[in-house]
Amino acid sequence: MSDGPDLEAIVPDLEALLGEMSISVLGEESTPVLDGRRPSAPTGVSRLVVHDAVADWYLAVEVRTSVDLVSRLATKLLGVTDPAPDDMLDVIAELGNIAAGNVKTLLCTHGQLSLPSSALLTASVGDPAGLVRAAAVILDQVLELDVLPLTVTDAAITDARWPGTTANNPLLAHLP
Repeated sequence: MSDGPDLEAIVPDLEALLGEMSISVLGEESTPVLDGRRPSAPTGVSRLVVHDAVADWYLAVEVRTSVDLVSRLATKLLGVTDPAPDDMLDVIAELGNIAAGNVKTLLCTHGQLSLPSSALLTASVGDPAGLVRAAAVILDQVLELDVLPLTVTDAAITDARWPGTTANNPLLAHLP
């Protein structure tokens, strides 16, 4: 397994990606976060895993923001006045899917993208070593895009759902 791509080098691209996502997908202007501001809890989070089959590396791609922003986006994108938790999970999962697809395209040509997993969390989580982050303010709320290198022993890989597999027969079940 290789060490993977130089993630620090792609931070400007991640920042540009957030700006493009906010305009094209959400129809909202964004500004970069320059003061270290983080999403307020509770948060909505989506995680996908990128696997470069040729170079043999894995990355986790996460999108995270406040539940308030997820709710506002669900209202706007789905046209519902009071979005249910399932609606909010769908919206954050789709934002993760868009972001991870762009990260995959940016970093590899022989990659596979897992299906998104999403959750609404009540507490914030710490930052693992190696994580790179881009963040933008949209509708006065912070939206983060995190990219993290993974090793084959990381639960994020073995827990990921991959296209064309079933829950009882995951493609990567052979990994420790």
